[in-house]
Amino acid sequence: MSSLPRLEVNELPAASKDETSATASPARGREMKQNLLSKLRAPPLVHAWDFWHDRQDRKPTSTSTSGETTDATSETKYEDRLLHLSAIADVKAFWSTFNNFDITALPLRDSVHLFHRGVKPVWEDPRNTKGGSWTFRVPKDKAPEFWKEVCMMAIGEQLQAAVESKRITFRDDICGVSLSVRFNSILVQIWNRDAEHKEGVDKILKTVLEGLPDELKPRDGSYYYKKHAEHAGFTLGERAM
Repeated sequence: MSSLPRLEVNELPAASKDETSATASPARGREMKQNLLSKLRAPPLVHAWDFWHDRQDRKPTSTSTSGETTDATSETKYEDRLLHLSAIADVKAFWSTFNNFDITALPLRDSVHLFHRGVKPVWEDPRNTKGGSWTFRVPKDKAPEFWKEVCMMAIGEQLQAAVESKRITFRDDICGVSLSVRFNSILVQIWNRDAEHKEGVDKILKTVLEGLPDELKPRDGSYYYKKHAEHAGFTLGERAM
């Protein structure tokens, strides 16, 4: 039986002192580590986003004339119920929150929102006052997948592409998307900045209907568009939604 071939290294030149010090230096090691981490880092999103939770059981507090903090007795303002969940700048951060927030466990009338950084999910936010939203009434058993698809369209910029135009003044934008729990269904909303931008409003719907798989496509009559200012509760400086 013949022996296995052996690797001969006797003729290889020895590493010089400069080569040895370069590969063994702490600076070189840090450089290699940073280079590796940069390649492993999750790709950034085009826009930064925030996840919000509207909790119906979240009560504001007010300070009495004596300086003590007490439960507010006046009607709870919508904005006081908002709880900031996380800031989203890349795909990893998005999935970290999305996969750990169970929408099927949300109580009745609670909501979760994914909005552009700097825009709050209230009608009276300066970026929302002239806007509106598409509302889709979704069966509860289909809501988790429907919500995921809409969120992906948002962070993937498909919805933003729908409202793009050549206008220089008052450019339309996608402000965010929302999910709200109702008694026998789930409401999923897509908010845009300019309710008068009919072409953009129509393209949002077209993008959603074409982007959803057949089993999630909403039936006729289960969705509509409405300006924020047309809601009975719309009053600047007061409660929204």
